[in-house]
Amino acid sequence: MLHTRSATLALCFGTGSRYEATEEQGIAHLVEHMLFKGSARYPTAQSISEAIEGVGGVLNASTDKELTVYWSKVASRHTDLAFDLLSDMVRSPRLDDEELDKEKRVVLEELGLAQDAPGEWVHQLLSETLWPDQPLGREIAGTPETVNSQTPGSIAKYIRRTHGLANAVLTVAGNADPDHVIKLAEHRLGDVGEPAPAWVSATSAPESAQVSIQVRPTEQAYLAVGGYALPRNDPDKFALRLANAILGDGMSSRLFLEVRERLGLAYDVSSYVVGFHDAGALVVAAGVDPDQSYEALDAILREIDRLRQGPVPETELRKVKEYIKGRTWLGLEDSYSVANWYGAQALLSREELSPDDALGRLEAVTADDVLRVTQRVFSGPWLNLAYIGPDPDADRFRERLTAR
Repeated sequence: MLHTRSATLALCFGTGSRYEATEEQGIAHLVEHMLFKGSARYPTAQSISEAIEGVGGVLNASTDKELTVYWSKVASRHTDLAFDLLSDMVRSPRLDDEELDKEKRVVLEELGLAQDAPGEWVHQLLSETLWPDQPLGREIAGTPETVNSQTPGSIAKYIRRTHGLANAVLTVAGNADPDHVIKLAEHRLGDVGEPAPAWVSATSAPESAQVSIQVRPTEQAYLAVGGYALPRNDPDKFALRLANAILGDGMSSRLFLEVRERLGLAYDVSSYVVGFHDAGALVVAAGVDPDQSYEALDAILREIDRLRQGPVPETELRKVKEYIKGRTWLGLEDSYSVANWYGAQALLSREELSPDDALGRLEAVTADDVLRVTQRVFSGPWLNLAYIGPDPDADRFRERLTAR
């Protein structure tokens, strides 16, 4: 990306909340926070922030269920500083006891904010419904009890287990000299460390539709309808991505046109897919008037059934292919997105695909492929529901899910 004047460096680790033991819930996210609280060469949070902001750069991180990323974006001439910061934070964190106590309070505030946003929390409630009592279904931030139980020792142990270079990928995107970055890595990242950790396998699916309800005095009701889909590396993942786009990705999707535009049942309705090492899900989410929850669910179920009843028209298939291509390239305009793409590909995918390669696979999908994957995915005890809002009739939800 030599047309830019900046570069993004990302240290990506194949770890996240899925790699936690029960008593460690939230430790991956807490580690991410603590690495910004001081290191050997930058001993305080202030010294870290002043170093990166002194050159107008950005320093951030993210923790997911299977991937943790620490990244910095700077003007190209400050690449050395960005790498020095990232490498020192990851390899030599201070893990000060007093700072840990403060950061626990910050994390618990973050957890409380998430729970106070029902439109977001309903997705977590559905995850717990799909994968109960296991890491894949747990909240990434953990619980107050598990967060408060962590110590500098437990955090250091987790870092040793999960942040070794055998479990890491360094990606660089933008206007940077790759040979120079390689030399920096060889000099500053040190030894390989422990091998990649093992993740906890997802357990089998429930044999019947599950309904999870949190009663809250909200003006709107929030629904998340979802079921088991495909693991990240399943050969049918490109066909599923197209099926999802047809169903509920965008304002011209079937769900949006039917549930919002024609029936007026929701301000927003959409669908998405998630894929993990050995599991996946397709989810439809909507915010509706509580009195119209059952009617909205009926409309959602009709569109899911329609998708698996016959091939998608070629004009609609062509439209969603172009939609995904365009959104992919728009999303990759930024060097951070490019760095994150290749880091995730290297750590999580069986084969590393460039954006062009991935979109080529997508282009090859036929209408028959989409029908086949929807019939494969939307079968058996597929659907589960999470609901947050005024007290509903759970049996009415359950009847609709099981009558299909």
